[in-house]
Amino acid sequence: MQNIQQSQKLKDNVILIIGIIAVAAMLRAPLTAVGPVINEIRDDLMITNTAAGLLTTIPLLTFAAVSPFVSKAVEKFTMPVTLFYAIMLLVASLYIRTFGSLEWFVIGTILLGVAISVGNVILPSYAKWKFPLQMGFITSIYSSTMNLTAGLGSGVSVPLAEMSGLGYKLSLSIWIVIAIVALIIWIPQLRGTGRGLQAAKGDVSGAPKRKMRQSKMAWAIAIMFALQSTTFYTNVAWLPSILMDKGYSPETAGYFFMFCQFAQLPMTFLFPILASKVDSQRVIVMFITGLMLTGYLLLFAESFGLLVISMIFIGFGTGAAFSTCMLLFSLKARTDAGSISLSGFGQSIGYLFAAIGPFLIGYLYDVTDSWTPALFLYLLIVVMFFGAGMVSTRKFYIEDELENRV
Repeated sequence: MQNIQQSQKLKDNVILIIGIIAVAAMLRAPLTAVGPVINEIRDDLMITNTAAGLLTTIPLLTFAAVSPFVSKAVEKFTMPVTLFYAIMLLVASLYIRTFGSLEWFVIGTILLGVAISVGNVILPSYAKWKFPLQMGFITSIYSSTMNLTAGLGSGVSVPLAEMSGLGYKLSLSIWIVIAIVALIIWIPQLRGTGRGLQAAKGDVSGAPKRKMRQSKMAWAIAIMFALQSTTFYTNVAWLPSILMDKGYSPETAGYFFMFCQFAQLPMTFLFPILASKVDSQRVIVMFITGLMLTGYLLLFAESFGLLVISMIFIGFGTGAAFSTCMLLFSLKARTDAGSISLSGFGQSIGYLFAAIGPFLIGYLYDVTDSWTPALFLYLLIVVMFFGAGMVSTRKFYIEDELENRV
């Protein structure tokens, strides 16, 4: 009997991990698919570079607005059910974006942001709840999946756009198929009643009694998350254009960016495991800073070889930064409720600040007709990331600070 129970538990865990991978696969690709075809979208919708930057900023503003309320949805529907509804909304939003007008594109992008923000906030807490002893490993799995599909989204965007008369609409809508597959795979997680579903709402009794905004560590983690998000989303929006300005074709620039995304994978997988095992994560922050500084400095180069190296280091740095930040949402909280509250707060504040990035880069280019100011801005962001990381990695839990025990 015990062997049967263990076998069933193993089977359930495998199905759950596959479900987590399926959900994670849809949290970046619909966004990274936009960058390589942003010029085609701009021309079709007849908008400026600044307005195009705003289109890539909309999801970030939506993340900032929605993230604090995800915990309320979880209390009402549970984590598995809330994620299921989010994937359904994601399918609808991907379809709406292809209607062919600026208004529908904006509406679809807003709904897409709502759907993705739910997954962004819940996955760290879900990993802590279901796999408390393997948080680093599970974080590695879903973070790597997000970056893998992000790379695929950017790499295949231009080839898909050139396959038919649909153009960029095919590039953006193809992910509906993957989303439907994720929806089907997630169905087994909806089973269960009573205590199981109550637990899926999170341990609300363990929630911090004071607000997250009263915590210096919560603010530091939020700023750290904001800065890595800023680099990621400005890369998504404009890195292909920066490379095209150096004389490369849109397709080549898309492959460059795909290579950058794929370079994130080893670091995205390894760093949560390393960060969960070391006594202090400060050495992790130092190493990430070195990687990103090297990558963005090499982006000033013109030669093909140096740009390839730049893509590798930028990929290494941003991948490690993202997965480490996601782990901190779980690692710096004692309870599931503390984790989801910290995740919601950190991502809300983080995406609000990150939303400035794509717009600012587009504006700087419109004003100066040069990408050089953007490259200097990248370097400044990396330095600020280092400062926030030093505060975020202090040796105590968020609940300790909020209860005035440190």
